[in-house]
This record gives sequence, C-alpha cells and structure tokens, in this order.
Amino acid sequence: MNGPGPAPWALELRRSGAWIMLKLRERRGALRGRMDQARNTLYGALWRESARIVGAELSELTDGFYEIRRGDRVTRVWQSLVPLDDPVTLRIAANKPLVHGLLSARGLPVPRHRAFSLATIGDAIQFLDEVKTDCVVKPAAGTGAGAGVTTRVRTRRDLVHAAVFASALDRQLLIERQHPGESYRLLYLDGELLDAVRRRPPHVVGDGRSTVRQLIHAENRRRMERAGVASSWLISVDPDCRATLRNQGFGLRSVAPAGLSLAVKTVPNENSELENECVTTQLGPGLTEEGARAATCLGVRLAGVDVLTASLGASLAESGGIINEVNTTPGLHMHCRLGDPGRGARVAGLVLERLLGRADGARGAER
Repeated sequence: MNGPGPAPWALELRRSGAWIMLKLRERRGALRGRMDQARNTLYGALWRESARIVGAELSELTDGFYEIRRGDRVTRVWQSLVPLDDPVTLRIAANKPLVHGLLSARGLPVPRHRAFSLATIGDAIQFLDEVKTDCVVKPAAGTGAGAGVTTRVRTRRDLVHAAVFASALDRQLLIERQHPGESYRLLYLDGELLDAVRRRPPHVVGDGRSTVRQLIHAENRRRMERAGVASSWLISVDPDCRATLRNQGFGLRSVAPAGLSLAVKTVPNENSELENECVTTQLGPGLTEEGARAATCLGVRLAGVDVLTASLGASLAESGGIINEVNTTPGLHMHCRLGDPGRGARVAGLVLERLLGRADGARGAER
C-alpha cells in the first residue's frame, strides 16, 4: 500500500514538529553545555582508570579528547567513541529498517515494522490497524539515545503526533509493534560478550506533594549536582514521557502518592546509574549466541545489542523476544554501576586492550 499522497496539513505538521523539537532543545540548551562537560568528566575518569588497569599512559588533548599510549602503540578516544568500526559500518548500523532486514534474513527475531514518511502516513495507519496493539514510532536513521522515539502509540491521533515529532529529526520514519519484555544491553567486542546490563526506564518517587513535573525537575537537579559521577543525560519531557505517564493513569500535573516509584519514560536511554543492573552471569548460551550473531551479521566490532525479552536464560527464539537495535560506539557509562564503580573501567579496559593490540591476543584487564 502506497498510502495517500501528502495531506494538506503535512507541511504544517512538519513545521509543528520542528517547532516542538526546537522548543525542547531551547528548554534544555542552558543545561546542555554543563551536561556535555559532565560527560567529558565521567569518560575522562573512566579512560584514566582503564589506562591504569592495562598499564598505559593517558594524556588529555582538548575538549574531552584523550590519547592513550602503551609502548609503541597509541590510540585516541572521545567519550564513548573509539576507532574500531569503519564509517560504512557505522552508517549501515544507524539505518534501522536496513538493520531489521539484515537481521531478519539471518533468522534473528526483530520487531514487526513498516517504514513510512509523513507523505505516506497511510501505510503506518494501516500497520497500526493491523497489529491492534501499542506501537513505537521513531526516526528511521541517523539518530541515537532514544531521540525522537514515542512509545505507547495506540490511536491514529497518537500516530500523527508521534510522526510529527520524529519527522523533525528524519524524513524517513519507522513504526514498530511495541514488544513486551525488559530491555537489556549486551556489549560485544569482536563477537565476544563483555558485559550485559538490565536497563530499567527512568523513574521518580512520589512524595505526596509534588507534581510529576516537579519530581522530574528535582531528579534532573540531582543529576546536575552529581554531574560526571551519575547519569550523563537529563530526563526530557517529550511525547514518550507523556505517553508513559498516561499509560499509568498519570499526567505531568498529577501528584504521585508518597513512596510510589513511577516510570516517566518507556525508552531507557535517559535512565540513571541506579536503574542499570549487571546481569552478565544470568545470560543463557542461546541468547549470548544470538547477540553475537547480530553483531557479526552487521560487521560491528564494538556493538551494544539491545534486546527485549522476558527470560535471560532462554534464547530469543524460545522466549519470543526480539533484537531491537544494534548500536555502534555504544555508551560505556551504563556499565558503571553504583554498587561496583570500578566495573565500567574494567569493561573499558578490555576495549583498550584491543585498541592497543596485544600480540598474543590475551586480555590484561580484569573481567
């Protein structure tokens, strides 16, 4: 189905979407510089400790760039960016419909989906009518960290609003069936599992007095105060936030009962260090192998494979789970946890060992 041509309101909707994104950026603009610096601080500490673990020397260049040297081998890093994967691989992995197609062709489970644009939104409407369950709308390519993603899309009105929001970041869009199960990040290096993390979405805790919006602001202030130690992102009030709250019977003006832990997003990218949990030892061999196959299929050396599943001990084929995305240059900060602050450095140390090249292939960093 090609869907109807551009509706009379399509350009106006696109302008509205761009305006919404502009306002969101303006609202966070004053804080972005400080949070960018906080991420530089967080990753600076991470790479400094990782260099110590592998017996390398670290030199700060400028603006968050570091040079790391061991013997006659040298590498450079910036935050989570490392020189492992080539530009073509990065470009392919950023194209979500292409990734779904490549993984599906290899027998790996991906969400049921359909690509569309504002001009062919009829295709997405048909998809929504067919699946008869919650859907996710997102930009099709070139974005990360949950940007432009809206979950809990149930009605045509939800779909139009979500499409407008996503279209401010990319003309090509994607609608997916929203899959049940918890979100996990499986980190691979050259097909070998380094770490696995359960990623709960960001939450706030009610106090019986404050509105949800005020609780979000308070949590963002906490993160600012712990900049460079805790979360590297602020919680944004966007369509995903509103949809997540609505699904629980709340709104931004609602007062959450004291002690109630309330999810304020479904997409987990803006969660905090308190909402990440190491689950590496809980992974079954089937799930571990499927994640490795996904990374190998795309040719990604350092890959963060995001899966949704109800059972870590079973393969995705057995549990009915899916591979949601394969991330290149994956954030290493999420592998730092409050209960074990050194773990992230040990994981990054394994990456450094590969970058600095041990002749015998051995790894000097601790697991």
